[in-house]
Amino acid sequence: MTLEFGLSPDEVLFLSDGSYAVGIVKADRCRHVFIETEREELIQFLTEDDLIAVSCLAGEKGSNREAVQCMLYLVSRGKMPLLILRKGHPATARLPLVIAAGEQIRLSSCITPGTHPEQDILCVRGRLDGAVLHGTPGKVTVKGSPPDIIAEWEPRLFSKI
Repeated sequence: MTLEFGLSPDEVLFLSDGSYAVGIVKADRCRHVFIETEREELIQFLTEDDLIAVSCLAGEKGSNREAVQCMLYLVSRGKMPLLILRKGHPATARLPLVIAAGEQIRLSSCITPGTHPEQDILCVRGRLDGAVLHGTPGKVTVKGSPPDIIAEWEPRLFSKI
């Protein structure tokens, strides 16, 4: 199933299966994101219609949306680098949020959270597994989504900074 959702630069789109969520924003302008691995520093270049997505691995209860909004701000506006852990690092089991950025992002439950410098894949939980996000002008296309996906929009925190 392929779905399209409108997304302005001032909004966060939350996609959920009822238990787990992914928050998505547009990069909004040409920018770069630093990706720090154990061995090297990589630079990911983004255009205004590319996506920045945060997966909430702990489920959608409590203040997770606020945490997703904060992480989206830190990466998109606060110039925080993405930190990539080595496979087997003990922190991978404790990550409540993971992030990816690019024109297309594959959602997968078959990877270890926080260990992939490739920004075309994002660890998820639940039925969002297998969906592919694609940024287009003013929209997000989701291919392979569950038919009962929940889409909700919120104002993007600090959108005018």
